[in-house]
Amino acid sequence: MKNSRQRALTMFGRFYDNLEKAGLLENTWLVLTSDHGEMFERGIQGHFTPVLYQPVIRVPLMIFEPGRRTRADVYANTSAVDVVPTLAHVTGQAPTPWSEGRVLPPFAPQESERSIYVLQARTNPQYAPLTTATVTLVKGQYKLIRFFGYQELNNEERLELYDLQSDSEEMNNLYSAKPETAAELSKELQDKIAEMNAPYL
Repeated sequence: MKNSRQRALTMFGRFYDNLEKAGLLENTWLVLTSDHGEMFERGIQGHFTPVLYQPVIRVPLMIFEPGRRTRADVYANTSAVDVVPTLAHVTGQAPTPWSEGRVLPPFAPQESERSIYVLQARTNPQYAPLTTATVTLVKGQYKLIRFFGYQELNNEERLELYDLQSDSEEMNNLYSAKPETAAELSKELQDKIAEMNAPYL
């Protein structure tokens, strides 16, 4: 894994250097990101897993702005669906009404309580309601994970709530300890699942 990661970084560095030598970085937006993270803990290797803990859902996102010489670090919760609306915004294109994404900071104001959803439903039929899936809601400092439909859980649901500020490794499930927060996020997540399922019912 280390060698493949090093090769990827080397290839990207070579690509960046070639763009710079050709003078293309003066009018080109360059984005480096990924489609998933990797787990190397809890007995899990890689990303082919139904869990959606932070190592799986956190991915690199670097945006190289034309002509920019200094870095700006952004710590807001974001989503992969934000990349297209952001590029449309910074290049003066029309907004993308079909996308749920938002324009990323620092190119637009940050939403402090924005809801970020993540879905893993690899074994669920593609054009059907969600019956076997893991769905996650991250809002503010809290993260709710709902597992449902898995044989390993006897087809019962499992709910986990974490405070990412005080428990970044997600070791302390607060679902029973914080019933009000759990209920609020559970309803929001259930409403989102119902919205996703509606076209297939």
